[in-house]
Amino acid sequence: MGIEHEDPLERRREELRRIVYGTPGGAEADAAVELAEVEAELEARARGGARAASAPLDSDAEQGASTDAAATSTAVADPSRTRRRLSRGQVLALVVAALVLVAGAIALVGPVRDSLSPARGLGVFEREPLPAEMERVDQVSTGARLEPEEAATLRPLGRAFGYDFWVFRDDHRVCLLSQREYFFEWVQSCATLQEFQSHGLTRLLAADDIRDGARPRRVGAGDVVVITWGPESTELEWRIEP
Repeated sequence: MGIEHEDPLERRREELRRIVYGTPGGAEADAAVELAEVEAELEARARGGARAASAPLDSDAEQGASTDAAATSTAVADPSRTRRRLSRGQVLALVVAALVLVAGAIALVGPVRDSLSPARGLGVFEREPLPAEMERVDQVSTGARLEPEEAATLRPLGRAFGYDFWVFRDDHRVCLLSQREYFFEWVQSCATLQEFQSHGLTRLLAADDIRDGARPRRVGAGDVVVITWGPESTELEWRIEP
């Protein structure tokens, strides 16, 4: 076929193919997008020609097909009527924005996970008491006869075997407080920070000092429950010894 009879759309497709596939390092996004549009239009035209060969069109159908082809040719020839395409800079900006969002989400994972994880060892002093805990601080500090600076560091460890457990500290030592429910005295055991890092704090509970409702079945009459809280503890730990 001579050049004078060549389809403008096919000629444009060949030009775009040379740009897209012949440019070292890849072509601009605009050329690739336009090539895809032109090839889609040629494929649609080929399908329409196949349908025309298999069944004759009436005059109305022929007129509609001619109108569609003319509109398509006009759209390809006139860039102002084609859909707006993103420039290379806009595409790069979108990619960078997406990467920033992903990086921000990843950066938040660590702090959020740490804030939701139980405090480990002395890390319990790094969080502020909850409002419900603050209501108990005055009661515990008064009952245990703590100094104001000691009461300011009071933190709850929880309850086990019918006993409440709290801790407080200063610059040189850390102390474990325990009290059996129903108005028993508070018992205090302390260790230097160095001793705590090596051995933790321990409270021994004789089986006879554990009320029946809070005593596990495997705790015999002569057994002792050893309660410990150490530098790696996220909660009270315990074991049974004869």
